[in-house]
Amino acid sequence: MFKLTIAIPTYNRSEYLSICLKSLDDALPDNYDELEILVIDNNSTDGTQLNVMKFQDRMRIRYIKNKSNIGPDENFKKCIKEASSKFVWIFGDDDVFFNGSISYILDIINTYKDVGLIHLRAKNFKNDDELLNYKLSKYHHEVINSKELFLKKVHTNISFISANIVNKKLLIDIDLNKIPNNNLGQVYWNMTSIIEARENIFCGSEIFAGRQFNSANYEFCKIFGESFMDILNLINDKYDVKPLIKIIKNRLLIFYYPANIARIRNEISKIKYSDNCFSIFYPKFKYNLYFWIFTVPAIILPSKITLYLVNFAEKIRK
Repeated sequence: MFKLTIAIPTYNRSEYLSICLKSLDDALPDNYDELEILVIDNNSTDGTQLNVMKFQDRMRIRYIKNKSNIGPDENFKKCIKEASSKFVWIFGDDDVFFNGSISYILDIINTYKDVGLIHLRAKNFKNDDELLNYKLSKYHHEVINSKELFLKKVHTNISFISANIVNKKLLIDIDLNKIPNNNLGQVYWNMTSIIEARENIFCGSEIFAGRQFNSANYEFCKIFGESFMDILNLINDKYDVKPLIKIIKNRLLIFYYPANIARIRNEISKIKYSDNCFSIFYPKFKYNLYFWIFTVPAIILPSKITLYLVNFAEKIRK
């Protein structure tokens, strides 16, 4: 039985997928037999299948092409369902593997067999040239028993598909079909893995490269203002974990919302932004002081001032 499934959902991004698979081929470890590679194609029309076939000559890839486009959420769920290993790493088709990282992850899995979520740091990049000659010389991870401490480290990256490896055995009691298709279903199974496990692992090293500002087919305020809260509420209904939910909400309000709103308003990010952002956020956060101190100024101040304040705050944090 495989120990780790790398599942890559894809749709009409053949060029990016080729870069991703090339990096995977370069990064394959000696204990490759412990690894399942799964590509689930959401009925692409851009030659994706031919590209995958080229790589099948060099590495073992199980390729599934959906008969119709079932939407990104259902495709992510299918990655979980089809995976035949205990640990599942859903990996974005536009992200990049680093040499040595997969071997390192397999070592973690072989050492900590009952861990819940394995969270990975990403080296963010916009252009492929930024990754030339990049080498990670040192690996570091922490085994964390406190769920609160773990979530403070992971924060809003709980929603980042490529950054989280789940223990599928801990998801046995959830019905994936009942998770809403609202772009953030991964938060549900990631949180479930954290809650159900006694310990989780945070990798402080940059294990892979995450392409920034490349997903634009959604409206930021609606997805992260409404859908994220809906998923968190579902989790709380099942587990009653208000302190954990509070950690994520506060992090969103203090850092994530202001930074992303500033970038979108200044056209640095391609994500869609609506003028009714305040009216979407207000019912959810009107009693939270952090909303008024950090998020509201990002919405109402002139866009250039907002970006300056966000950049200044990030410099201070570093």
